[in-house]
Amino acid sequence: MIDGVRSRLHRALRRSPRYLVWRAIDSVRRRARRPWAYLYPRLLTERALLVLLGARDVDRLWSELAEQPFFVASAERSAIVKRFTAEYPDGHLDITRAAEARLRHEFDLLGSGPRQLGARLPWHTDFKTGRQWPAAYWADIEYNELDRPSDVKVPWELSRCQHFTRLGQAYWLTGDERYATEFVAETTDWIGANPLSHGVNWACAMDVALRAVSWIWGFHFFAASQACRDASFRSRFLRALFLHGEFIVKHLEKGDVNGNHYLCDGVGLVFLGCFFRRARAARRWLGIGREIVEQEIFQQTTPDGVDFEAATAYHRLVLEAFLTSYELLRRHGEEPADPCWKRLERMCEFVQAYTKPDGRGPLIGDADDGRVQILGSQPMTDHRYLLSHAAVLFDRGDFRSSAGRCWEETFWLLGPKATSRFRAVAPQAPPGSVAFSDGGFYVLRTPRAHLIADCGDVGMRGRGGHGHNDILSFELFLNGFNVVTDCGAYLYTASREWRNRFRSTAFHNTLLVDDEELNRFLGPDALWQLHYDARPIEPVVHVSDRVDCFRGGHSGYTRLASPVSHTRAFFADHERPRVLVWDRVSGAGNHALVWRFHLDPAVTPEVNGTDVCLSCDGRTVWVLPDQTIASFTISIEPGWVSPSYGVKVVTTVLVWRATVAVPIEGSYLFAETRLTLDERAAVSEDLKKCGVATDNRDRSGHQGVKNRFWCSADLQVRPTPAGLKACTATVSIGAARVLNGS
Repeated sequence: MIDGVRSRLHRALRRSPRYLVWRAIDSVRRRARRPWAYLYPRLLTERALLVLLGARDVDRLWSELAEQPFFVASAERSAIVKRFTAEYPDGHLDITRAAEARLRHEFDLLGSGPRQLGARLPWHTDFKTGRQWPAAYWADIEYNELDRPSDVKVPWELSRCQHFTRLGQAYWLTGDERYATEFVAETTDWIGANPLSHGVNWACAMDVALRAVSWIWGFHFFAASQACRDASFRSRFLRALFLHGEFIVKHLEKGDVNGNHYLCDGVGLVFLGCFFRRARAARRWLGIGREIVEQEIFQQTTPDGVDFEAATAYHRLVLEAFLTSYELLRRHGEEPADPCWKRLERMCEFVQAYTKPDGRGPLIGDADDGRVQILGSQPMTDHRYLLSHAAVLFDRGDFRSSAGRCWEETFWLLGPKATSRFRAVAPQAPPGSVAFSDGGFYVLRTPRAHLIADCGDVGMRGRGGHGHNDILSFELFLNGFNVVTDCGAYLYTASREWRNRFRSTAFHNTLLVDDEELNRFLGPDALWQLHYDARPIEPVVHVSDRVDCFRGGHSGYTRLASPVSHTRAFFADHERPRVLVWDRVSGAGNHALVWRFHLDPAVTPEVNGTDVCLSCDGRTVWVLPDQTIASFTISIEPGWVSPSYGVKVVTTVLVWRATVAVPIEGSYLFAETRLTLDERAAVSEDLKKCGVATDNRDRSGHQGVKNRFWCSADLQVRPTPAGLKACTATVSIGAARVLNGS
């Protein structure tokens, strides 16, 4: 408890006086809304809603709302179903399988595994632990219970109702009224169990907003069904949905630095504002929502398109939020400004860059499985459907090639013509290595290697947020399989211990010095805050026909009594599946150094002397340390990887330990075959020579990344400085262009 008070006090001291005053005023306002929460639902009668919307009766209103622009329309159902069946002959199988499970009230949420939840869904309960929250006024509920294993995200996730799209798709494809009946039963039960502002499902405006999105999707799927023809249900549903809009606009999650919660509040207001736009209040929601989604794309993403929370799963979430709301605004004649679309395109380029050859995205930073809507059945870590959207929206052949196909998500979101639009885009080769210098991520891509390295801010502009202690950490896909992986996130408030482990330095593929965190924790209860200790130093990328390389450093350990700096470089060979990881530790005195490489759970390691053979599905990669590293103690230790929230899978970790005097240099060569010490030394020197990343600064005399990265509009040809090897080149690499040696 004391630690919690200290961490809250520390956070308060980091905020501006203006922000603290605003929060105090907002707190008073929220308390004053308690009477409103009791009175307003009683005042919003069916008659009052009809007056607000200028409608004669609820049945006419229902039909008119169903005719409004949306991603799916009942009037086009027959044509859409026919096209879907033709494009995806087996697509109905996953849809109906999932929908049947929902009819049985069987859910697999946030690591629960398939669970039968009973005849009546437990809207207020963490069904993983049995913890049930009271139906009290939302501000009176303590839901972050760090001293017990309960997880409020479980009832929140269930109450987002994101399975309604699955029920709706199944209803359209089969015509089975059971799915519509389930939609009516669940919304009716939820409304009865969750009066406005009462219960844990009103505690977070973001979840209110995402629930509204799901209900509107459900409405458009089921509007013409027999189950939805009851006038009393129609009245009850529309009034409850209208209350969602009133709640969100009064409880926006705005702070001095806004994140994905505030953005999703805006998305909810866009959906609700478009849906009820006949009402003056809803037009105000729409205006606020549009302002949020148009402004926040420039506040929450870097100029090269990376979400500022430094987590790939949250990048996917906010990209969905921007893309979905922009597309809905466009359908309602509210076209977002062109710079918004341009930044969205940059965000898609980051997805393209971080996607591995097997289609998976990396597990960098936090992840809670958050989505705006779920329209497909692809694995959680497969983000290629976003590239399918992008190929259609931006008419780019490289996006088409990276997506592989027009995914079902694209069909439902962009319409049945999306598949033909996708095929009409001429395929182009995706870009190779690319630097997102503003976002702090660097991708090396060669014919048989894919590596993503983190050398950016800790997250949320240095506050931590959903970022981890992972600077100079990396993921590596080589020789046909995923070799080195990040560990993911696992849990949030359900376990402070596991939460802090998964964001610690030891759970990442970077160097640990003297058992100190890269960025110090503010306290065990400060689950989304970190000191901003590890600042990136001079990250540089070079590409050539032979070797692509990255070099960067950080300041995380310069705070030690005996300061230490860490510089790391990666060299990726174009001709063979080989990647060199080179480290330099500078400073003075003796220090305890620990290197960890977390292996993909599918990889089997076998130590052979000082080398390690990694095998997966008949393929192999050898980890070959140089003479310096080979003198350290090596061990294979158990570890954990979390591919999605609430799930942790056993894996193995390669660990090298030594207490040595610094400065020191060492390297690891990942190669398709075992090499002798002399051979690996020769290969390593050749890669470094062609990469020139390890000493180019000294040769060229240039300092800092700004001298090396150029936007497309600013790129100009410059002479290569004397002394650089002939294998360097000026090349275009997608979202950024790198001018080697300039």
